[in-house]
Order: sequence, then C-alpha cells, then structure tokens
Amino acid sequence: METRKIGLTFLFVVICSFSSAQNINTDTLSQDSVAVQKSEEPQTITEKRKALLMPEYYTKFLGASFFNIATIEHEFNVAPVRIVGLTFFYDFGDCFIGMQSNTKGVVVQMNIRLFAEIAEEFIQKAIDYGYKYVGNGTNINTGTNEGIYNSTVKRYRKATKNGNVYLEVATSSQYIGEYKIIIFRAK
Repeated sequence: METRKIGLTFLFVVICSFSSAQNINTDTLSQDSVAVQKSEEPQTITEKRKALLMPEYYTKFLGASFFNIATIEHEFNVAPVRIVGLTFFYDFGDCFIGMQSNTKGVVVQMNIRLFAEIAEEFIQKAIDYGYKYVGNGTNINTGTNEGIYNSTVKRYRKATKNGNVYLEVATSSQYIGEYKIIIFRAK
C-alpha cells in the first residue's frame, strides 16, 4: 500500500511538472510557473487541498487537460456532495468548492464560498500573485442557503501565456462577510 501511495504521489508530481493549461513547452514557462515547479510539492491530502486554493496552483491548473473531475476526486480524496449539470460540489473541509467541467470532464471554473478574514486573505494572496483589479462586473444573483440575493462583483484578472484567468468576487450587504468567488480562464 505504501509503494502505491508513493507511486501515485510521484505520478502527481510528474504530471504537475510537465503539464499546464494548454500543453505549453516547458522551455517557455514563466518565472511564476517555474517557481511552482521548484517549490516543494504537496504530499498529503490536506496539503494538496490547501495548495489548490493558492493562486500559484489554480492559475496554472484551471483548464489543463489533466485537471479533471476524476483527478480531483482521486488526488484530493473527495466525492461529490452534489452534482448539478456539469458542476460537481465538494466538501474540502475548510470550504465547499464547486468545480464546473466541460463535456470532457476538464475543470474550467471553480466556485468557492468563503467568509470574512479567510475570504479577504484568499483575495489578497491573488492580488499579491499578480491579479489586477479590472473593474466591477454586473450585479449577479448569488445563491446561498437562505435564497438568492443581488450582489456587487469585483473582477480581477491575471494574464498568462494561455489566456487570462479571472477571479470574480461577489459580496452583498444583505449577507455581510460572505464572499462568493468564481475563478475561470478566458482568452
């Protein structure tokens, strides 16, 4: 069993080292991508779950062919709590994450609901990583356990060689301290 665990971890490290969102040549990786590869790769399920919520990881992995529903469930030891269409909702312990996939199962969007200081820290890490505020989105309806409410949306963007990655943060005065965060890649 220990050999299998080491083998799977090695496979995850190899996949992470040689894959990216659009199958780019590793000789052309940006300094940010190289920094992720050189850093110590997460080993435990808990470390992997925390790493997924770091901008260095979700910016690189979102839309990558290897970043699919089957890999998510295997590598993070999670099962969907709910499935709505092509969106799979997972309990990561600290938060719930919705992973929207395309028809091939590749995760193309992440939906995260965070609260107060944890959400503010998440957003600040994205800004520190290079996400730039690009304006307000249109007010959207964001679902909560207590219904649907209008929200204000701030939009951040990070340009990468494989397109822009957007981080949209929705808040509402009706539910102070609640942040609905949507992350997706677009050309």
